[in-house]
Amino acid sequence: HHPIRPSGQEIYLHGFRSTPFSKKGQVMREAWSEAMQYRAPDLNFSPENVQPILMDVVKDLDPKDLVLVGSSLGGFYANWLAEKIGCRAILLNPATEPWSVINDYLGVQPITGTDRTITVTPEYADEAKAMVSHPSDPSRYLVVLCTGDEVLDWSKAHAKYADCRQIVIDGNTHEIVDFESYIPQLEEFIRQPQSVTDKSRH
Repeated sequence: HHPIRPSGQEIYLHGFRSTPFSKKGQVMREAWSEAMQYRAPDLNFSPENVQPILMDVVKDLDPKDLVLVGSSLGGFYANWLAEKIGCRAILLNPATEPWSVINDYLGVQPITGTDRTITVTPEYADEAKAMVSHPSDPSRYLVVLCTGDEVLDWSKAHAKYADCRQIVIDGNTHEIVDFESYIPQLEEFIRQPQSVTDKSRH
C-alpha cells in the first residue's frame, strides 16, 4: 500500500452544526493521517468569519499538494476556497444555496456532539451569497452525491457540478452511511497528479 503522497495535504471542512471530529472527519483522519498531513479547522462561525479561518489554514501550503474535502456547508466553503487558491476539492453532498435554509435555523443552534452552540443571524444569508463560487476547472473537483439526502436537494449540486466527476450513491443519506467504504474512490482522485497548467477559464 503506497502512501498517497507524503507531501500531500488534506483539509476537512465540516458541515453546519458539525465539528472537525464528526464521523466523516474521524474516518478520514484514520485513513490518511499517516500518508499525508490532515487538518480540520472548526468552522462554527458566521460565513464572513469563516473566510479568514480558511485563508489562514492554507496560507503556508502549496495548492498543488492540497485537497480539500468539504461536507454539506463545508462543501460550499470548499468550492469558495478551491477557487481562491487553485487547489483541488472533494465535495460531499455540498450545499449550493445555503442562504435559502438559513431562516430555518435562526437563533441559538446546538453543535452536534458538543455542549457548544452557534447563534445564527439573518446576516448569514447575505454573507453566504457573497461566497458563491463555481468550478473554473472541473477536473479539480470530485463531487459525491446521495440521492436519499434528506437535508439538501441532491439534484441542485448534480446540476451545478455537471461538468465535474461525480459519484452518485443511490439512496444513501446526507451523512453518507458506510462512508469508509468510499474512501478508496476518494483516494483514487487524490492520487491523480495535479496538472500544473492553469486551465481555468477567465
